[in-house]
Amino acid sequence: MSKRAQISMNTIVYVSIALLVLILIVAFTTGGLGNLFGQVGETGPGELDSAKARCTTICNSLKTEVATSGHSGWTTSQYCTEEFSIDIDGSGDIDANEIINCDDVPISTACSTTSSTALGTLSLTEVECNPAKYSDALGGLQTGA
Repeated sequence: MSKRAQISMNTIVYVSIALLVLILIVAFTTGGLGNLFGQVGETGPGELDSAKARCTTICNSLKTEVATSGHSGWTTSQYCTEEFSIDIDGSGDIDANEIINCDDVPISTACSTTSSTALGTLSLTEVECNPAKYSDALGGLQTGA
């Protein structure tokens, strides 16, 4: 074989890389990669699923805290105070009614536990996140209601 007919391995590698880069540039500029990456992004968990998982985790932590430290931190816990901004109607904007807590629809992650006190057992649910309802529950416990 003559030397003119031989192509070095380096040349083959460089040409292959150049073709790959060229194909990627063409695919990106024509929107081909945008569609591909858009589909990949849509397969992950949605905002709502992430919020539900977060609320479940917060609830489990809160139950442990109430069991070890008592019920006093219930109304100020993350379960009662954390807000999620979820585009429920799909408009692309977060409206005032789309800033929701764990117990609000559509997250609807209920959390309940009990706490033993000197006066009896206190049942805590998402209703007691409201400080007035929490006070009522404590008052009912103290009067034996």
